[in-house]
Amino acid sequence: MRCALIGALPCLLLAQVPANQSSPHPLTFETILSHALPGLERLRLESWLAERNRELAGSAGSLREGPSFGIAAGPRRSTGQSSTTDQSADIDLPLFLSSGTRNSLIRALNHADPLLREGARRESLLRLRQAYLEAWLEQEVTSLREQDLRTVEAWLNAAKVRLDSGADPAFQVALVEGEILKAQMELAESRRRASLAWISLRSQTDLPERPVSLADPGPIPALDSLVYSSTYQNAPLRRALTARLEVERENLRHREALGLSRWSLRGSFAKEGEDRIAKVGMAYRFSRPGESQAVRRETEAGLATLHRELQLALAELDGRFQSALERLQNLGGMASRRSFQAAIQAVGLRLQSGKERPSDALPIRRQLLEAEVAGLRRHYAQHLLQAELQALTEGVTP
Repeated sequence: MRCALIGALPCLLLAQVPANQSSPHPLTFETILSHALPGLERLRLESWLAERNRELAGSAGSLREGPSFGIAAGPRRSTGQSSTTDQSADIDLPLFLSSGTRNSLIRALNHADPLLREGARRESLLRLRQAYLEAWLEQEVTSLREQDLRTVEAWLNAAKVRLDSGADPAFQVALVEGEILKAQMELAESRRRASLAWISLRSQTDLPERPVSLADPGPIPALDSLVYSSTYQNAPLRRALTARLEVERENLRHREALGLSRWSLRGSFAKEGEDRIAKVGMAYRFSRPGESQAVRRETEAGLATLHRELQLALAELDGRFQSALERLQNLGGMASRRSFQAAIQAVGLRLQSGKERPSDALPIRRQLLEAEVAGLRRHYAQHLLQAELQALTEGVTP
């Protein structure tokens, strides 16, 4: 009887090897990219560029603002004569005589536009790939947890068989039952994290509401820190910072010139009875006491702030790049990921053959499982690092 029970253990343990639950056509990142919605970085950039172009349009044609046009009409009555109607029209053109300042802003915008668009595209691409990698990782960890729960449940059956045969005491079964509870809790947490990761990915795409299988990101190519270091300084993401701050500087000077502009061109035409009167002239708007000095101080303070903001932004980006290089070294040359499932199955076979008890096999199984999860997380970290380095160093550089 004992031999028959133990002989049935291989069939029980084979149940821990699950069938492939993934869909026949898992989504690759290229497929996800084709479903991407406009990135937040791109939308913010479009809003910013529209605002700067609106300010430029306000000073087009050497005008500080749009011209003012007015008309007036009224009756003229004279004693003993029939009444007539007087008519007049006048126009006021506020002049903007600092065309050089406006042209500098135009040049800065034209130079920054392609860099900013490429930088926003790289950041949006990085954010989408981060969401994809996170969702893939949580799906894979969840799959491992499900497989682990099935494994421990199969081990519980094996432990009960050994208990019935008298090979092990009852507490060995209790140990496996406690491990099942722990595996169930870990699986529930993994499913929660996978659901949140899918929601994050779906917020950037038009993917379906229900999660679908995601394809493995694939092998990691060889990454050379020297190559990245040589291309970082001229990459669009870094150059876009300088270009954007230059636009802001020129925009401040443009606003100052608008605020200090005083001259206007005026003209009028009037019909008064039989008379026709046309006039053209200039007008000057006097500033209030201290207004011009306040405008200049505001500009200087804004320029100082922009200079400091540029320093901080570059320092933050440089720190981000150096951190990526350090992580590249710490990850140990991007070794390929290996699976520990065969080792877990081997422990199960030792359990059924009587060479291991649950009290010995369970800790080994947990160590191997955590090694499997660690391999997945390392694979995720490697791909995430590659994506960040590509965003920081690659791209079209007009």
